Amino acid sequence: MWSLINDAVALVALYPGCALAVVFAAAIIEAVAVVGILVPGTPILMAVAGAAAMAGQPMVPFLILSVVGAVIGDFLSFWVGRRFSVRLRRMWPFSRWPALMDNAVCFFARYGTYSVALCRFVPVLRSTVPLVAGMAGMRQRRFVPANVASAVVWAPLHIYPAQMAGLSLDRLRTGHWGSAVLWGVVLLVCCAAAWMLHRTILSRTR
Repeated sequence: MWSLINDAVALVALYPGCALAVVFAAAIIEAVAVVGILVPGTPILMAVAGAAAMAGQPMVPFLILSVVGAVIGDFLSFWVGRRFSVRLRRMWPFSRWPALMDNAVCFFARYGTYSVALCRFVPVLRSTVPLVAGMAGMRQRRFVPANVASAVVWAPLHIYPAQMAGLSLDRLRTGHWGSAVLWGVVLLVCCAAAWMLHRTILSRTR
Protein backbone atom coordinates (compact mmCIF):
# COMPACT_ATOMS: atom_id res chain seq x y z
CA MET A 1 0.00 0.00 0.00
CA TRP A 2 2.74 2.44 0.94
CA SER A 3 4.42 1.97 -2.43
CA LEU A 4 1.24 3.02 -4.23
CA ILE A 5 0.81 6.02 -1.95
CA ASN A 6 4.44 7.03 -2.41
CA ASP A 7 4.10 6.75 -6.18
CA ALA A 8 0.96 8.91 -6.15
CA VAL A 9 2.62 11.55 -3.99
CA ALA A 10 5.70 11.57 -6.22
CA LEU A 11 3.55 12.07 -9.33
CA VAL A 12 1.65 14.97 -7.75
CA ALA A 13 4.92 16.57 -6.62
CA LEU A 14 6.40 16.16 -10.10
CA TYR A 15 3.30 17.29 -12.02
CA PRO A 16 1.33 19.71 -9.79
CA GLY A 17 -0.39 21.26 -12.80
CA CYS A 18 -1.75 17.89 -13.88
CA ALA A 19 -3.00 17.25 -10.33
CA LEU A 20 -4.90 20.55 -10.42
CA ALA A 21 -6.34 19.65 -13.82
CA VAL A 22 -7.54 16.28 -12.53
CA VAL A 23 -9.26 17.87 -9.52
CA PHE A 24 -10.89 20.47 -11.78
CA ALA A 25 -12.14 17.80 -14.18
CA ALA A 26 -13.37 15.59 -11.32
CA ALA A 27 -15.39 18.46 -9.84
CA ILE A 28 -17.03 19.07 -13.23
CA ILE A 29 -17.72 15.39 -13.85
CA GLU A 30 -19.31 14.94 -10.41
CA ALA A 31 -22.03 17.47 -11.28
CA VAL A 32 -22.66 16.64 -14.95
CA ALA A 33 -25.85 14.75 -15.70
CA VAL A 34 -25.37 11.01 -16.38
CA VAL A 35 -21.55 11.30 -16.31
CA GLY A 36 -21.65 12.12 -12.60
CA ILE A 37 -23.58 8.90 -11.96
CA LEU A 38 -21.12 6.71 -13.86
CA VAL A 39 -17.75 8.26 -12.96
CA PRO A 40 -16.68 8.55 -9.27
CA GLY A 41 -15.63 12.19 -9.38
CA THR A 42 -15.59 12.76 -5.62
CA PRO A 43 -13.21 9.87 -4.73
CA ILE A 44 -10.86 10.97 -7.52
CA LEU A 45 -10.91 14.59 -6.31
CA MET A 46 -10.26 13.63 -2.70
CA ALA A 47 -7.52 11.12 -3.54
CA VAL A 48 -5.59 13.67 -5.60
CA ALA A 49 -6.08 16.41 -2.98
CA GLY A 50 -4.84 14.04 -0.27
CA ALA A 51 -1.76 13.14 -2.30
CA ALA A 52 -1.16 16.84 -2.93
CA ALA A 53 -1.27 17.51 0.82
CA MET A 54 1.31 14.76 1.38
CA ALA A 55 3.47 16.34 -1.32
CA GLY A 56 3.35 19.69 0.48
CA GLN A 57 1.16 21.40 -2.11
CA PRO A 58 -1.06 24.31 -0.95
CA MET A 59 -4.78 23.50 -0.88
CA VAL A 60 -6.11 26.90 -1.96
CA PRO A 61 -5.62 26.29 -5.73
CA PHE A 62 -7.33 22.91 -5.39
CA LEU A 63 -10.16 24.50 -3.45
CA ILE A 64 -10.69 27.26 -6.00
CA LEU A 65 -10.66 24.86 -8.95
CA SER A 66 -13.08 22.54 -7.13
CA VAL A 67 -15.54 25.40 -6.65
CA VAL A 68 -15.23 26.55 -10.25
CA GLY A 69 -15.49 22.99 -11.59
CA ALA A 70 -18.58 22.26 -9.49
CA VAL A 71 -20.26 25.45 -10.73
CA ILE A 72 -19.44 24.60 -14.35
CA GLY A 73 -20.68 21.02 -13.98
CA ASP A 74 -24.04 22.08 -12.55
CA PHE A 75 -24.45 24.77 -15.18
CA LEU A 76 -23.73 22.26 -17.96
CA SER A 77 -26.50 20.01 -16.61
CA PHE A 78 -28.82 23.02 -16.37
CA TRP A 79 -28.03 24.02 -19.95
CA VAL A 80 -28.64 20.48 -21.24
CA GLY A 81 -32.00 20.45 -19.45
CA ARG A 82 -33.02 23.73 -21.09
CA ARG A 83 -31.69 22.67 -24.48
CA PHE A 84 -33.35 19.24 -24.75
CA SER A 85 -36.23 19.61 -22.27
CA VAL A 86 -38.76 16.73 -22.24
CA ARG A 87 -36.85 14.89 -25.00
CA LEU A 88 -34.38 13.80 -22.33
CA ARG A 89 -36.92 11.33 -20.98
CA ARG A 90 -36.64 9.40 -24.24
CA MET A 91 -32.85 9.30 -24.07
CA TRP A 92 -30.59 6.81 -22.29
CA PRO A 93 -30.28 6.32 -19.33
CA PHE A 94 -33.56 8.07 -18.44
CA SER A 95 -35.55 5.99 -20.91
CA ARG A 96 -34.24 2.82 -19.27
CA TRP A 97 -34.34 4.02 -15.65
CA PRO A 98 -37.14 6.62 -15.44
CA ALA A 99 -36.82 6.75 -11.63
CA LEU A 100 -33.62 8.78 -12.07
CA MET A 101 -35.64 11.62 -13.53
CA ASP A 102 -38.76 11.05 -11.41
CA ASN A 103 -36.85 11.38 -8.13
CA ALA A 104 -35.19 14.58 -9.30
CA VAL A 105 -38.53 16.01 -10.45
CA CYS A 106 -40.12 15.31 -7.05
CA PHE A 107 -37.15 16.85 -5.23
CA PHE A 108 -37.24 19.98 -7.42
CA ALA A 109 -41.02 20.32 -7.06
CA ARG A 110 -40.69 20.12 -3.27
CA TYR A 111 -37.81 22.53 -2.72
CA GLY A 112 -37.72 24.74 -5.81
CA THR A 113 -34.64 26.98 -5.93
CA TYR A 114 -33.30 25.44 -2.70
CA SER A 115 -33.17 22.03 -4.40
CA VAL A 116 -30.30 23.25 -6.58
CA ALA A 117 -28.20 23.89 -3.47
CA LEU A 118 -29.37 20.88 -1.44
CA CYS A 119 -28.93 18.32 -4.22
CA ARG A 120 -25.17 18.96 -4.27
CA PHE A 121 -24.89 16.84 -1.13
CA VAL A 122 -27.06 13.91 -2.27
CA PRO A 123 -25.62 11.23 -4.62
CA VAL A 124 -27.36 10.89 -8.02
CA LEU A 125 -29.58 13.93 -7.33
CA ARG A 126 -26.53 16.19 -7.53
CA SER A 127 -26.29 15.51 -11.26
CA THR A 128 -30.02 15.22 -12.10
CA VAL A 129 -31.73 18.08 -10.23
CA PRO A 130 -29.90 20.82 -12.21
CA LEU A 131 -31.01 18.98 -15.33
CA VAL A 132 -34.63 19.06 -14.15
CA ALA A 133 -34.28 22.74 -13.19
CA GLY A 134 -33.34 23.49 -16.77
CA MET A 135 -36.18 21.36 -18.12
CA ALA A 136 -38.64 23.17 -15.85
CA GLY A 137 -37.59 26.54 -17.26
CA MET A 138 -36.02 27.85 -14.06
CA ARG A 139 -34.60 31.30 -14.61
CA GLN A 140 -30.84 31.55 -14.82
CA ARG A 141 -30.70 34.43 -12.35
CA ARG A 142 -32.24 32.12 -9.72
CA PHE A 143 -30.20 29.08 -10.65
CA VAL A 144 -26.74 30.67 -10.62
CA PRO A 145 -26.70 31.98 -6.99
CA ALA A 146 -27.91 28.61 -5.65
CA ASN A 147 -25.34 26.81 -7.80
CA VAL A 148 -22.43 29.00 -6.68
CA ALA A 149 -23.44 29.01 -2.99
CA SER A 150 -23.64 25.21 -2.83
CA ALA A 151 -20.30 24.83 -4.62
CA VAL A 152 -18.63 27.18 -2.12
CA VAL A 153 -19.81 24.88 0.70
CA TRP A 154 -19.31 21.57 -1.13
CA ALA A 155 -15.67 22.10 -2.13
CA PRO A 156 -14.19 22.72 1.36
CA LEU A 157 -16.17 19.77 2.74
CA HIS A 158 -14.18 17.54 0.38
CA ILE A 159 -10.82 19.27 -0.07
CA TYR A 160 -9.99 19.86 3.60
CA PRO A 161 -10.92 16.38 4.87
CA ALA A 162 -8.79 15.01 2.01
CA GLN A 163 -5.95 17.27 3.17
CA MET A 164 -6.31 16.01 6.75
CA ALA A 165 -6.30 12.40 5.56
CA GLY A 166 -3.18 13.08 3.51
CA LEU A 167 -1.39 14.78 6.41
CA SER A 168 -2.32 11.93 8.75
CA LEU A 169 -0.93 9.36 6.31
CA ASP A 170 2.18 11.46 5.82
CA ARG A 171 2.82 11.53 9.57
CA LEU A 172 2.32 7.76 9.76
CA ARG A 173 4.72 7.29 6.87
CA THR A 174 7.42 9.27 8.65
CA GLY A 175 6.78 7.68 12.04
CA HIS A 176 5.24 10.72 13.76
CA TRP A 177 2.41 8.83 15.43
CA GLY A 178 1.31 11.62 17.77
CA SER A 179 0.57 14.16 15.03
CA ALA A 180 -0.87 11.39 12.85
CA VAL A 181 -3.42 10.60 15.54
CA LEU A 182 -4.21 14.32 15.94
CA TRP A 183 -4.90 14.75 12.22
CA GLY A 184 -6.88 11.52 12.24
CA VAL A 185 -9.11 12.76 15.07
CA VAL A 186 -9.72 16.06 13.27
CA LEU A 187 -10.59 14.12 10.14
CA LEU A 188 -13.05 11.92 12.03
CA VAL A 189 -14.76 14.98 13.50
CA CYS A 190 -15.09 16.53 10.03
CA CYS A 191 -16.41 13.27 8.58
CA ALA A 192 -18.96 12.97 11.39
CA ALA A 193 -20.17 16.52 10.76
CA ALA A 194 -20.41 15.87 7.02
CA TRP A 195 -22.29 12.62 7.66
CA MET A 196 -24.80 14.41 9.90
CA LEU A 197 -25.31 17.10 7.24
CA HIS A 198 -25.80 14.44 4.58
CA ARG A 199 -28.29 12.50 6.72
CA THR A 200 -30.25 15.67 7.49
CA ILE A 201 -30.54 16.58 3.81
CA LEU A 202 -31.31 12.99 2.83
CA SER A 203 -34.09 12.75 5.41
CA ARG A 204 -35.72 15.82 3.93
CA THR A 205 -35.78 14.26 0.47
CA ARG A 206 -38.08 11.46 1.61
